[in-house]
Amino acid sequence: MSAHNGPPASFSNGRAVRDLNSIWGHQNRRVTPGLFNDADRAYRAKFLKAQEMSVRDKSLHLFYLWDHPEFRKVRLNPLRRLWQAPGEALERALRPSLGLLRANMAKVALCKGLWVAGFIWAGSYYFMYSRGDWTRLGGWRVWTSKPMTGPNNPNFPLPDPAFERTKPGDYNDRNFSGDPVSQPLSPSTPLQW
Repeated sequence: MSAHNGPPASFSNGRAVRDLNSIWGHQNRRVTPGLFNDADRAYRAKFLKAQEMSVRDKSLHLFYLWDHPEFRKVRLNPLRRLWQAPGEALERALRPSLGLLRANMAKVALCKGLWVAGFIWAGSYYFMYSRGDWTRLGGWRVWTSKPMTGPNNPNFPLPDPAFERTKPGDYNDRNFSGDPVSQPLSPSTPLQW
């Protein structure tokens, strides 16, 4: 096990910590007789005044910080900035009418809604048009149930014989028996001895 030879851990990144509040941050020291004089009161009033946010500071919102190009350049990689550019342009266009928070929420809702719609469209396309028969090795298999035998079917109220399974080979057939390519194929193992 090796010894640590690097600098010690520091919450201030190696810089000296300046305690601007000094000993007067604690109320019991401020009310002690003779310890807190007028010079200390003037210093404390100046310190508290410096802690108040100005109108300019209050107007600087987090959303405006993300509008700064240098801030975005440091925080995000180029591909992510390019990917987020249309959504950011939409958000900035919506800000005058919706405000900062609602414009951001509208952007997020619209972008995530487009993601969900894309997944739904891709999934519905796959399940509607993907071949789940014996010619396909991978992918998800789509199982469909037999259609209902309705009153307009001539076999009603009995089951339709076109969809009935009569022999063991009909189960999990995946359209093997009805495909013309599979007709000349024969099994490699003998069926009878």
